[in-house]
Amino acid sequence: MSVVKSKRNKSGIEFEMILFQLVDGIDNLVEHDFYAEGMLAIKNKMFLDMRSRALEDLTDKLVFYIKIANSIYPQCIAEWEERRVAQGKAIGTCYAILTNMQRIMMRLRIPDNKYTLDIQNIMRMINSLKAWRKSDNKLKTKLVQ
Repeated sequence: MSVVKSKRNKSGIEFEMILFQLVDGIDNLVEHDFYAEGMLAIKNKMFLDMRSRALEDLTDKLVFYIKIANSIYPQCIAEWEERRVAQGKAIGTCYAILTNMQRIMMRLRIPDNKYTLDIQNIMRMINSLKAWRKSDNKLKTKLVQ
């Protein structure tokens, strides 16, 4: 069950802001061929196309898993477990996005500091998802009683 926008707390709004900063950052990288230059971009065109599709699919899955988890307000332990599975899949998807970006950086010989903001956004999302999952442990104790 979703919360009315005016009733959302700051952390919920911040969580969505991190999500869409992450997704927008990935979209910009894909749109600009990861800022690869000249012959390097041409030489690696097929690799860039494959990684671009993979990253776009992963960001779509990330939004999907987060929206599923957020739409479940557990009233029983089965719903809590379903929400937790979606949260876990979202965390795994973040790590897959990070791994794909690392592959691109290695192939294109991009310095580590080039995608700093995007990598920070991914790490913030992972930490936010883990904190959300941890806070759900309180729900579990209420549901078990």
